[in-house]
Amino acid sequence: MVSRHAGDSNATVELTAARQQRRARIIAVAIDSAAHGYDAVHIRVVAERAGVAASTVYQYFSSKDHLLVACLDEMVAAWELSVRAETRRISDPYRRLLHVADTVTRGLLSAPLLASAVTRAYLSADSAASAHANSVRHRLSQMMTAALAGTCATDQHAEIGDLIADLCVANMLALVQGRATAVEARHRLERTIAVLSRHRVEELPHCS
Repeated sequence: MVSRHAGDSNATVELTAARQQRRARIIAVAIDSAAHGYDAVHIRVVAERAGVAASTVYQYFSSKDHLLVACLDEMVAAWELSVRAETRRISDPYRRLLHVADTVTRGLLSAPLLASAVTRAYLSADSAASAHANSVRHRLSQMMTAALAGTCATDQHAEIGDLIADLCVANMLALVQGRATAVEARHRLERTIAVLSRHRVEELPHCS
């Protein structure tokens, strides 16, 4: 009896891992498709390229927009990983914040059609996609907070992280909608972070 339960447990773990792999494969294919624009993403084609049935895609994502918001969440997660080691080498918190913000901007500008596709979906995210939309904003906030404070973040650090994350989202929308250039978006971030650095960052507690 015990061994049957142990086997059942292993089977559950394997099933979960298999589902995670399928989900990751679907997102990877969707990101590749979205690099050609929003209209290039079709659930049936994504499913075929990912080696699953269209119904399987819908088990994970209720709509094309839901899938694309999940893609954006995955992109932000990748940026978050890429800046961790880099920010440790930058001593000034203002420079760390700006570096992280630049990483996000460069990530968007490196694939304009992809950025436009995932941002369009983010703007129209419904309740089914809300968890991923919230995760995008939360990840951005965590990136900024960690850049500012490392592992000893306080509520004050988190407030600044939230502010810069919201500015990054606003810049993201402005960039893909053609309301701002990359230079303008960076200047906006630079000015905001500089003001925070002068008036608030110096007053924040530091790690001992």
